Amino acid sequence: MPSHTASLFASGKTGKDWMDSVLPTLWVELCTEFDLHCGVVVIKADQEDSFYESASFGYSEDGFYYSFLNRGSVHWETLMTSLEPVSFPGVEFPLFGKNTNALGIRIHAGESVGFLLVELEGKPSFSVLSLLILFAEKIGIEWGKGNQFIPVPVQTLLPEDSSHSIFRDEISNLEVAIQEFHSKRIVSIFGAPGIGKKTLAKWIHQNQNPGAPILVVESLPDHFGKFEKAISEWGKETNLGSLVFTKVQSFSLGQQQILVDWWSKSGFQGFLFLLGPTEFGQEILPEFSQLLQTNSVFLPSLSLFPKPNLVRIIQSIFQELCRTQNRLGLVLAPAAEKELSTRVYQENFVELRNRILSGILTCRTQTVEVSDLEVGKIRMELEIPDAEDLDLRRGIEALERQKILLAMRIFSGNQIRMAKALGISRGSLQYKMKQLGLM
Repeated sequence: MPSHTASLFASGKTGKDWMDSVLPTLWVELCTEFDLHCGVVVIKADQEDSFYESASFGYSEDGFYYSFLNRGSVHWETLMTSLEPVSFPGVEFPLFGKNTNALGIRIHAGESVGFLLVELEGKPSFSVLSLLILFAEKIGIEWGKGNQFIPVPVQTLLPEDSSHSIFRDEISNLEVAIQEFHSKRIVSIFGAPGIGKKTLAKWIHQNQNPGAPILVVESLPDHFGKFEKAISEWGKETNLGSLVFTKVQSFSLGQQQILVDWWSKSGFQGFLFLLGPTEFGQEILPEFSQLLQTNSVFLPSLSLFPKPNLVRIIQSIFQELCRTQNRLGLVLAPAAEKELSTRVYQENFVELRNRILSGILTCRTQTVEVSDLEVGKIRMELEIPDAEDLDLRRGIEALERQKILLAMRIFSGNQIRMAKALGISRGSLQYKMKQLGLM
């Protein structure tokens, strides 16, 4: 082994410093010294349930990607649980070299935290194999030093429902509406777009009528006869549960009358939720207006929130989304928090959550900065719609955005490698990114 390579092995740097500065250079020198075709070191990210390429050699600009080692695959599980090196013969697996075989070695630090994989012609000599095993052990030791005492931010200990509970505290007449829920069996919820009307309806249903079915109706048949038949079927389907109508401001006079008649004459024993804006711009039947006023709740826009409460909601949403995206180690920079708390949100929670989620998905460090929040710069439906939402197109677009943004972070925006990991061509990736406002 050359003296320079040996000196890197004996470097005085440790932990994360060693992982960042010594490992990439040392890996290239080892692969060159051992005459390996190519090789990669994959390790677990700090406080995340995700893995990234820490060092690589010989893959050119295409980068490393082995389809048979997709996370969760049989071969991934075999490699991440094996106490011995695992062979991947070139005659059985799609490798980068034409006449190479691959060898994978698990990296262990109390748990499996990654692996190193090399391609070479023939089989490795005993000395090469021994040094690769020692190198994997060295990586595990230094990874453990860098990740053993990382403090968990205090805000990650907030209850999962904290952002919703903080918001509910701002609704002045919510308590009265809940008290009258069982006697009047109806709640009308009014508010600006994206403020959480449907979320509040589901929360009231789950707390006041747990275990009962709930059906959310997003659109109505234009034909009156079909609407009459549909609402009768919806009532039977929900039985003693809840029937939720969104966008009631779009009801025609005929649809308003059908709903009023059904509510008064059908004998429906369940609960009714009517969701709409604070102001209606079209004609409303007196009977329908009376129904809307029976037990109503008005939700304040985010622009009306006291600044300290808005900051608490932002931090709560940030931590909730970090948990769902397995990025618990992230911190929201003070400048990013200020940017979020001073912005005007036309679509309220929908816009706020999407902006925060965009920053979490694209952030490449442990701190979400203002620049991370600007990705896309246009309205982005990042979150998967509710299970009751039947808009298939919107659900597919939201899922595609999440996956592409995740690939952007993992592969540092390299479109060739992103396309390989996503299982599509580079042209298809570029087309989708343009469609989704990501480039």
